[in-house]
Amino acid sequence: MIDPEVSRLRRLRAMALRLRAIAYTLRSKPYASNDVLLERAAGASWRIARAVSGRLRAHPYASYQQDAGLGQWLCERLFANFLALGIRTREQALAKTEWHLGALARQLADVRAVTWSPDLSESLGRSQFELNQLFDGLAREMPGVSSPMPLAHGCAVAANGAGSFAGSIVGDWPYLAL
Repeated sequence: MIDPEVSRLRRLRAMALRLRAIAYTLRSKPYASNDVLLERAAGASWRIARAVSGRLRAHPYASYQQDAGLGQWLCERLFANFLALGIRTREQALAKTEWHLGALARQLADVRAVTWSPDLSESLGRSQFELNQLFDGLAREMPGVSSPMPLAHGCAVAANGAGSFAGSIVGDWPYLAL
C-alpha cells in the first residue's frame, strides 16, 4: 500500500463514519423514530468503515495504522446534530441521508476501482451491492430518488450481464466471417 491509497482509504472511512453519525442522529429524532432505512444506512456505512480500518491496521508501517480518534468522532457527532437542526420531516431526513449515501457510494466506487488488494475489493464490492439495495429501498419510499451511478447511454443490462450491445457483436464482427 502506498501513501495515496492510504489517504483514499482514510477519506472513505471518514465519509462512512460521517454517514453513520448522520443516520443515527436522524433515526433518534421523533419524525424518523427507529426508521429501518436510516438503520440500514448506518449499518452499511459501519461495515465499510470496519473493512477499511482492518485494511489500514494490517499495514506494516505504524504511521499508516491510525484509527479514527475521539476528535473525529466528536466532530462527526457535532456535524450530524447541526445537520439535523434544519430537518423537520421523515422525507427531509431520507433525502439528506440519500445525498450523503450517494457521496459515499461515489467515494467507494473510486476506492474500489484503484485498490490492488483482491480481498478488500471483494469486501467493497459487497458494500456497493448493499448500497445499491439501500438506494432501491429509498426509491420505493421516495419517488424522486435514483441510483447514483446510472447505466451509460441508457444501456439496458441483460440477464447475462451484457448490455444491449451484445446482439450487434455477433452480427457485425468482421473476423468471424470466413
